Amino acid sequence: MNLEEVAKLAGVSRSTVSRVVNGDHRVSTTARARVQAIIEQYNYHPNAAARSLASSRSRIIGLLIPHAVNQIFRDPFFPVMIQGAVEACSDADYNLTLLMETAADARITSDRLYQRVIRGRHVDGLIIASSVVEDPIVARLQSEKFPFVLVGRHPRHEVSFVDVDNRSAAREAVTHLVDHGYRRIAMISGPRNMIASIDRYAGYVTALQEAGRLPEAELTIYSDFTRRGGYRAMNELLANPGGLPEAVFVASDAMASGALQALRDSGVRVPDEVAVMGFDGLEETLVSRSILSTVMQPTSEEGAEAVRVLLQLLDSPESAPIQRFLPTRLSLRRTCGCNRDEEFEMTAVNATIEGELDV
Repeated sequence: MNLEEVAKLAGVSRSTVSRVVNGDHRVSTTARARVQAIIEQYNYHPNAAARSLASSRSRIIGLLIPHAVNQIFRDPFFPVMIQGAVEACSDADYNLTLLMETAADARITSDRLYQRVIRGRHVDGLIIASSVVEDPIVARLQSEKFPFVLVGRHPRHEVSFVDVDNRSAAREAVTHLVDHGYRRIAMISGPRNMIASIDRYAGYVTALQEAGRLPEAELTIYSDFTRRGGYRAMNELLANPGGLPEAVFVASDAMASGALQALRDSGVRVPDEVAVMGFDGLEETLVSRSILSTVMQPTSEEGAEAVRVLLQLLDSPESAPIQRFLPTRLSLRRTCGCNRDEEFEMTAVNATIEGELDV
């Protein structure tokens, strides 16, 4: 079946069917209903290439995650965020394509992306997750006036983004640890050049300063947002000649899970000897029971909202940048010192993850 046949059965013109298929609002309610009834009755699927030519859109959105491929699948943040983006694309009759580059040099990644994807307009727009401060792709996209949205704000460019207030959320989490009476509070941070890491560290410092303390350099360990990274960072804190910290704020739940494993392997009791606070609200995917006190962020909704913002930009290309912050909340469980009467248990999901920590 083709457009002409649908038009004949619906009693409308071919152009009317084309408008309905491509989401054009310049169709009467009655005509739209007749066309949609025929499409549903005959299970008609328009030719993708023809549809693209008619609408000047591919109806494909690219999702760029500027990390090594293996880290994407080690950090549980990404699958949850991607799922939210996929669902929002499906709701809008779009497809999502995942773009991954393994080049160590960000400039090479930027050039490859431009040559392979943007120059040929293979996608209508781009979502960039977890951007870094000096990522050249942001400036390149701006100069090309190519529609894009960041998942995570950018401190230097006036661009569209969806994010949580990482600084305020981290400040609230560390303030809670202070309110428990912990004085020597450490932090396991993410990579130094990632904007989310910078903001969460700033929140950590602010909370300490408001409590009349200064951060100690030896109590901040930088790592990647993986379980293995958290394990190694906690072991580094445990080896600190200054002694154990009383509490640790960890910049992601993946790292916090590794940190808890390191504490268990060292025979350190949580929270009696060292309290732990995470960030993400994803810990349920890593342990047998939800025991980690953490900052809950709406990860799936961040992916979905990024898609919705990008679609707004596609419909209104001359609009000002759209910037949205989504809410966070503290989830207070066992590891921070709340609910101490609950039994502490931490079991890795499978042997693969446990083996990954044999470092």
